[in-house]
Amino acid sequence: MLRGYYTSVNGIINEERILNIITNNLSNTNTAGYKSDAAIPTTFHDNLLLLANGKRSDTGTIRYRTLIETKTDLVSGTFEQTNSRLDMAVMGSVYFNIQRRNSGEVLLTRNGQFNIDNEGYLALGSAGRVIDENGEPIMLGTADFKVREDGLIEVDDGREIQLALTFIPDNADIEKVDTNLMRPYEDLGWGNIPEGMVYRIRQGWYERSNVNIAAEMAKAMDANALFRANSQALQIVNSVNQLAVNNLMKV
Repeated sequence: MLRGYYTSVNGIINEERILNIITNNLSNTNTAGYKSDAAIPTTFHDNLLLLANGKRSDTGTIRYRTLIETKTDLVSGTFEQTNSRLDMAVMGSVYFNIQRRNSGEVLLTRNGQFNIDNEGYLALGSAGRVIDENGEPIMLGTADFKVREDGLIEVDDGREIQLALTFIPDNADIEKVDTNLMRPYEDLGWGNIPEGMVYRIRQGWYERSNVNIAAEMAKAMDANALFRANSQALQIVNSVNQLAVNNLMKV
């Protein structure tokens, strides 16, 4: 009976977590630069000591699916033209660098829908300020400017400011700090773009989220079906267990 409980409860928890991930993806369909998450399941033996001792389970042993991690899909979303001078899109596996105002930590983003804050700095809303290749916040004020494809900002007062850009391969592991801010699990720094790598910055464009609505809806239907199946299985286990208890009381 305990095995039945474990299997059903584990399945319910697993599918609920998957549904939460899917819901978050769908709610960020229209969030600029958002990268969708996916649940990575694995088989999990009910006797953890086997794994702790480095042993394999015998063929035919019952194993259960459980969620071990969330993987972020770093593939690019589609690009949309706005003609706003403050919007920038990155084509290629390159990210903007944003310095948090409260901590000074530098995080990465593909959301290029920037603004000029009340002190004249190029910023990503309340998330922080865009930094240059020297790690300094970019001051633009009211000046007009153009952004070249290599990320060099040409200001009409004669200044040239190079955007800090960081290369992250699409299969890299990252930690989401906020909806649109990421922290790699290794310190990549900026200016790490491999020699010969093709990328470009497009001013007047921004990157949409990479959420595939049809795929997410299909995954939601599967997860809902498995959630219901595990819930029904748990009810059956409870009924059988109650019947067993009643029979014992009659003895």
